[in-house]
Amino acid sequence: MPIGSEHIEEGLLLRERGELILRRDDGDGWRLRLDEPAEALPGSRVRVHGVRSGFDLLDVVRIGRGD
Repeated sequence: MPIGSEHIEEGLLLRERGELILRRDDGDGWRLRLDEPAEALPGSRVRVHGVRSGFDLLDVVRIGRGD
């Protein structure tokens, strides 16, 4: 998965050490970088559309409640 690749991921949105983390069902996760606040979403299942900008970092294009 190269830098710049697009991803659509689902999982539980958590706040850890001041960062937003998407924890996927398989246990892996992504750190998320958002331009807009998502304060109502931590603790919820979400779907994230983003672009990989680092080893475990996604720049979020779109985020919303998941299934």
